[in-house]
Amino acid sequence: MRKRLYLIILYIGCCVLTTFAQTTEEKYRNIYDAAEKAYQIGRIEQAEGELVKHLGDFPLSLRQSAYRMLALCYISMDRNKDAERYVQMLLDDNPYYSVTISDPQRFIDMVEDVKNGRTATITTASSQAEVLAEVPVPTTLITEEMIRNSGARNLQEVLATFVPGMTAVDCNDDINIAMRGIYSNGQEKILIMLNGHRLNSYCTNIAAPDYSIGLEKLKQIEVLRGPASSLYGGVALTAVVNLITKQGADVDGIQARAGAGNYGQFRGDLLMGKRYFDLDLLMWGNIYTSKGEVTETSAQKSIYNAEHTECRIGQIGHKPSYEFGINMKWRDLQFLYSTQFSQIIAPYTISTMGIPYDDEKFMTFNGKHPSYATQAHHADINYSHKFKNLYLKGTLTYDNNDLTHYQVISEIPLPGFSGIPYFPDEVSKLIEDHSGTARYINGQEQTFGIQLKGDYNYVNSENHKGTLSFGAEYSHFSLDDMRYAVVYEYEKLAPEMTQLKDFGKGHENSHNAFLQLKHQWKSLILNAGLRYDHRTRYDKTEYNVFSPRLALILLRNKWNLKLSYSKSFVDAPYLYRKTNKMMTLWDPTANLTELSAETLHSLQITFAGTNWIKGLNFEVNGFYNYGDDIIGTQVVEHLNMGANKTIGLELMADYHRRNFTANFNLTWLNTYKARFSLKDINTNNSVPHVISNLVLGWHPIPKLRLSTKAVFESRQKAYSVYMPVMLQLLNLEDQGIQPEDLPLIEELMNKLVFEQTVKARVIFNIGAEYQLTPHVQIGLNVRNLFNTQYNQSGMNTVLVPQRGRWYMASIGIKI
Repeated sequence: MRKRLYLIILYIGCCVLTTFAQTTEEKYRNIYDAAEKAYQIGRIEQAEGELVKHLGDFPLSLRQSAYRMLALCYISMDRNKDAERYVQMLLDDNPYYSVTISDPQRFIDMVEDVKNGRTATITTASSQAEVLAEVPVPTTLITEEMIRNSGARNLQEVLATFVPGMTAVDCNDDINIAMRGIYSNGQEKILIMLNGHRLNSYCTNIAAPDYSIGLEKLKQIEVLRGPASSLYGGVALTAVVNLITKQGADVDGIQARAGAGNYGQFRGDLLMGKRYFDLDLLMWGNIYTSKGEVTETSAQKSIYNAEHTECRIGQIGHKPSYEFGINMKWRDLQFLYSTQFSQIIAPYTISTMGIPYDDEKFMTFNGKHPSYATQAHHADINYSHKFKNLYLKGTLTYDNNDLTHYQVISEIPLPGFSGIPYFPDEVSKLIEDHSGTARYINGQEQTFGIQLKGDYNYVNSENHKGTLSFGAEYSHFSLDDMRYAVVYEYEKLAPEMTQLKDFGKGHENSHNAFLQLKHQWKSLILNAGLRYDHRTRYDKTEYNVFSPRLALILLRNKWNLKLSYSKSFVDAPYLYRKTNKMMTLWDPTANLTELSAETLHSLQITFAGTNWIKGLNFEVNGFYNYGDDIIGTQVVEHLNMGANKTIGLELMADYHRRNFTANFNLTWLNTYKARFSLKDINTNNSVPHVISNLVLGWHPIPKLRLSTKAVFESRQKAYSVYMPVMLQLLNLEDQGIQPEDLPLIEELMNKLVFEQTVKARVIFNIGAEYQLTPHVQIGLNVRNLFNTQYNQSGMNTVLVPQRGRWYMASIGIKI
């Protein structure tokens, strides 16, 4: 009875508090509305007086609006200094505030002038906010405006456009990107995070920059160019990409956009955001689908006598890619949840087979035709608090992924395939004798984690500023289910090996701790960090590694100079280590090499200038990368390919005026030591030596925004394994090599890796947006304006045709 009474009292108390909060907000909303109405009818001083009187009492949900209205009042009264002061306060509260087309031009100009005079800050390079000049590694900051001007449809296109050294590669599987010439079949060398939460799978290390990551919710993207394991451990081999979402107050209502285009394209985006007192809430959702572009291809047709001569590029699966999420912050407590689905249909069959096929002919697994599909759930809850000079943040994380890799092997029988050691003899025989063969791999993983991070400001004087950052993390990963199946005759299943399902299961535990020191003597900054990672693998073996970072930064009024060294690592993905050992199930004598972790050392020197000419900023960066044990794919086996040595030069510049913006970057990249399969290629593989991007944005009239993007990529070489030669070599080995076979083997070895040339190209995109009303906007984007025909390749992949002219018209509303 007493418990019931307490519950009743608690319920009544909550109702009273809720009613009081609603009444208070309604009261100040009425005061603000009255001031706004007074401003609109010309009673400027009355509006200014009411707003100033109650400014300290306005809840957070109204404070930004009050700052804006006060600035408008003072502009009307020609008190520009007072107006600028409230614009400063507005941008202090919301650095990403965007003006609307209905705002007075003087207010728009003032906001832009104040923004241009500010220095952007990021949090990815350290656990605390830093201005770009103090970040210890070369960094690219991509703003919401830059994303709009680029016309990008997915994260891959954004990164390839604005990040020096990043280039799109096509590995005939998932959407992928390379960083300074290093990549794999899936995007597993770059750490991608959402508000600091890891999106990369713990099973495969993959996080594809595809359509399952919506762009409309983002207010900026922070990219660290170079190894970053000293803070983030594994996966941060070549770069870190941190996606920062908008706040609910940035949206302040509902925003929706829908678009349709050729080749069956459709996209939809929805944002809902609001701030209520200390509660900030943002919810988002996006979907994208396309039927793909059908193009003629001759790839591998003459080798395998392919049945089809057409392939479909840019095709999303029968289920659209989507993302839904929520970010909620109440005082020092924050909650994040995101669910994503992506399904990409490969244009060609597995690896270097490279044969066009018809995915509709093949049986489905859980409704999926042959494709690369991922269903992911990410969640974390964190609490942070500042105690004078000490800041602490604790986080609980949970990740769940359902991974599917359903690959077509061939639509025609493949004589000689029994020489491939990656399949049991009975399966290889099916592939030799039957048409319509494919392999299906599926696994469900989940990971729990706990983190503690902190910053301690141990000195803060006129001549010295010092911060010690620290953190520790524990995570538990498990693969709870795995299925490996082989399809033949399009709809028949080979007998599944029951022991394979149990073999795939397993779990691993990881611990890490890091320490970072940042000390500033006037204009000189020392930034040093060290991280220790320990992993207990599924087979009880243990892995330990240290990742250091050291940087010196010299700051001047309009320029800065940085010298940095960093080392990173990526442990061989769990799935790769498991699949490589699967051969022991049907061949206990198989001689397998344990996959080693990849490492990358980088030495960089960076010079940056700010406002040398009004509105112009630039950065020049030179780097030397030394990678070791870089993992690549040979047919379906994963191997440590060996060393990779690369030098490069990167130039990045941006120019901003009131109605015009320009972003430019240029990269020269030269890999002078590299190995592919059994051959030293000692050059770039499917990555151009010279890449350049130019993005222009222009407002010829206040309601119209025009944008243009131009990208140049120089000629490049692509390397892959010549499958008929490999089959011949494996058959010779299977029959027993005789002395008289040695000349033939030497000849075949010289032909095993074949080289293809990808021509240079220049691609133009254009876009336009027009504000029909204060609440309605229409737009048009055209990619590859001149319908340039070109190919791209990737890791052990044939040349894959790329998209021609694609366009999309859209309409957006805000309420």
